[in-house]
Amino acid sequence: MIEIFPWQTEQMQRLLLMHQQNRLPHALLFSGPRGIGLKRFALVFVMRTLCLSNNGQLEIACGHCKSCELFKGKSHPDLKFIEPEENGKMVKVNQIRELIEYVSFKSFSADTKIAIIKSADTMNRSTANALLKTLEEPPAQSKLILLSHYPSKLPITIRSRCQRIDFKPAYSESATAWLSEKLEHSKICPNLLLRLAGGGPLKAIELANEDYLPYRHELLEDLDLLGKENSDPVKIAKHWNEFGAENTVSWLMRIISDLVRLKLCPKKANIMNLDLREDLQGLSNRLDLLKLIRGYEFILLKYKELGGAMNYSPQSILEEITLFWKNYDDSTLKS
Repeated sequence: MIEIFPWQTEQMQRLLLMHQQNRLPHALLFSGPRGIGLKRFALVFVMRTLCLSNNGQLEIACGHCKSCELFKGKSHPDLKFIEPEENGKMVKVNQIRELIEYVSFKSFSADTKIAIIKSADTMNRSTANALLKTLEEPPAQSKLILLSHYPSKLPITIRSRCQRIDFKPAYSESATAWLSEKLEHSKICPNLLLRLAGGGPLKAIELANEDYLPYRHELLEDLDLLGKENSDPVKIAKHWNEFGAENTVSWLMRIISDLVRLKLCPKKANIMNLDLREDLQGLSNRLDLLKLIRGYEFILLKYKELGGAMNYSPQSILEEITLFWKNYDDSTLKS
């Protein structure tokens, strides 16, 4: 039977207390960084809510009542789980229409029907509008739980009708201990992995098993190379695209963020790439602060375009970044 992660205890206790006091709102928004475990937390909470043997205490789901058996079999009629049909795609309007119809029916075994929407921030305007009416006039027995790593992308009309439960980046001792146990034989420091993962322990595990950590060295060298006359921005962009445009741009933002911090506070800067501190400091010393800040803003814009609905060419976006970085010289600063 699934349980919450150790860094989620505070949020679960808060929700359980609200439920016991009959103060649970009809719509909740769970938000936090990637790898924080929003889906698992939501499922554990729902299982406890729907359990028929907990006498309203919800400390744990019994695991053997009819409701729990249906839940474990992924066939509970009072739970509907919605997510994009493919990674990187949007939640579609027809999925929301199915949800609206679902919550309008009477519950099967209790007095609650629950719908979970994963990656809720991928809804476009028409999809969000379709959900809005249900949020404004929810059926009495319905509960909606929205999961989002980027809640600011949700329309304010949606956010304002949900009670938000935030999960901050997990840098706690419990998260570090959990990660150390999961990566018992890894040579990479858990604290470093957590920083690189933005405080998402599940994302940290992915990083430990991927090739992106050594790739950071190449990105740093390429940024330095782009400042030289004989560099080829198009060739560098092609190399970056081999590792995936979204991953590359994400790492670039972290690296440049560290460069800015080191420029502002060389000795005491709290950076993510702890193991690259010396190389980062050397490059930071050679770069202009304004170039670093403008570069970060430009790359952030390109990152949003990569995840947007316009289907820009990843190669073209990477070329824009390398050309911007190479051509952002003293003449640009004066203009």
